[in-house]
Amino acid sequence: MRIHINLASQKYEDVRMFVSRASAATAAMAVFTLVLAVLAWFNYSSTKSSGAHIRDLQQKINALKQQRDSAVQVENLPENRVVMDENNYWNRQIARRGFSWTQLFNDLQKIMPGRVYVISVAPELTPDNQLKLRMTIGGDSSEALNTLVKKMEGSRKFRHTELKNQTIQKESRPGAPPLHKFEIETFYTSAAMGTGHSASGEGF
Repeated sequence: MRIHINLASQKYEDVRMFVSRASAATAAMAVFTLVLAVLAWFNYSSTKSSGAHIRDLQQKINALKQQRDSAVQVENLPENRVVMDENNYWNRQIARRGFSWTQLFNDLQKIMPGRVYVISVAPELTPDNQLKLRMTIGGDSSEALNTLVKKMEGSRKFRHTELKNQTIQKESRPGAPPLHKFEIETFYTSAAMGTGHSASGEGF
């Protein structure tokens, strides 16, 4: 019978398995590092491209601003003042003739909740030929009036709708509900004004 006795001073270790595992871990770390390097390069390239695109857009914006400033300077020259005043005058006249009361009330009727009605409308043409409406709307409840304001905000005909004032007026008749009033400012755009012609020829 043979007896195997280990006379080594250190515990036996499988060096080949250790080297194999260490090599695999080193290879995995190398691949991971390479992937990170590729991702970093792509990120750098994307950032560099985005920066160049932003700079290009900024240059175009600056060029457009310079063109606009030059055009404004030409318009403000004394010899061009008469022509610009006439141009602004006729543009305002076209915008006024393009306004149709019939079209306005038709557009309001489409979004007007029940038991809500128009008390007054005052159209105003702004210096840049935008039509602003100052409206007083009445109703039996503030909820219905708030619904109208929300519908106007979501409409393509009414823009930048703003509630300026809200009042409650008690009715003189016994048992009658109080009258809620909203004072609203909004910008109005109709198809007739967009083309510069009015189907009804009403104006204001």
